[in-house]
Amino acid sequence: MDWVKIMCNLLDHRKIKMIRKGPEGNTLVLLWLLMLTEAGKCSRGGYLMVSATLPYTEQTLSMVTDIPLPTVQLGLVTFTGLDMIDQEDGAIFIKNWGKYQSEDKLEARRESDRKRQQLYRHNERERLRALALTSQEQVSRDCHVTMSRDVTVENRTEENRGEKTTTDEVRLLLSGTPLSKITDRELQGLAKRHGPYRLAKAADVAAETWRRDREERHNPGGYLQSLCTSLVVPEWYVPFRERKALAEALQRRKGEVEAEQATQKAQEEAQIAARHALWESLSEEQREEYRSAALAGLPAGIAPAMAVTAMAKLLAWDAVQTGNPAGTG
Repeated sequence: MDWVKIMCNLLDHRKIKMIRKGPEGNTLVLLWLLMLTEAGKCSRGGYLMVSATLPYTEQTLSMVTDIPLPTVQLGLVTFTGLDMIDQEDGAIFIKNWGKYQSEDKLEARRESDRKRQQLYRHNERERLRALALTSQEQVSRDCHVTMSRDVTVENRTEENRGEKTTTDEVRLLLSGTPLSKITDRELQGLAKRHGPYRLAKAADVAAETWRRDREERHNPGGYLQSLCTSLVVPEWYVPFRERKALAEALQRRKGEVEAEQATQKAQEEAQIAARHALWESLSEEQREEYRSAALAGLPAGIAPAMAVTAMAKLLAWDAVQTGNPAGTG
């Protein structure tokens, strides 16, 4: 989804008002809005999913929203208590998502787009078949072309080397498609008739077209001949070098993101461990003081023990950071 629906009176909703009156209220409201947009990006009916089988975690939400992990944890507890989300099946689910986002209408539009694309591909296939028929006579004539008797041994060796290179390059482009069944002899004949560059371009367009429509090609040689004769490059086509550069850039970015995630996770784990150690070092009287302060700051009716303890640990940590721990007056 490119957008999500949000009510204009969102800030007047009683649950949002309750959240804003609690600790880090405005940040939690921001977290809620960011969760809605993430659910829209996921397009999985309100579920926050990285992939079909990998759900968002607290750490994932913290990373993508740039909100500290403890605040995210507090937010999830709060949203669950207010019946705004559901986590019972192991994934975060935005309740009433379908009711407010009208995904049925969006799916209808997507179906219409798919049918329009299918019609376009059908028309393109019919046009290519017509081109293949009109060029069949040209193919027949070209198949009888013979080499000159004046070719020297050196020239023949160099020519064979060039044919071998062209064949290898084209086979690399066609790999993983039915078009790879074409013979070396057919490829060499096409290279002689149309030139290595045009053959390579036609082969790449053919391979990428197959990867989009998965249509069986029973005569790879004839199909490539038709493309070489009248090469029409689709609007969606991206040249091989650009695709390769993009793939390499994505791979580098993936490595950078993974490194950033690993660093952030290590920092978060270290901070969580430090907060836990601090909490364990406190006396029971000090802990109770922080629990009372946390309970007083939470909205009435949504104060489960988990939320109170989580908030109390945050208060204790912040107090130590500011130099004003409990029991110091």
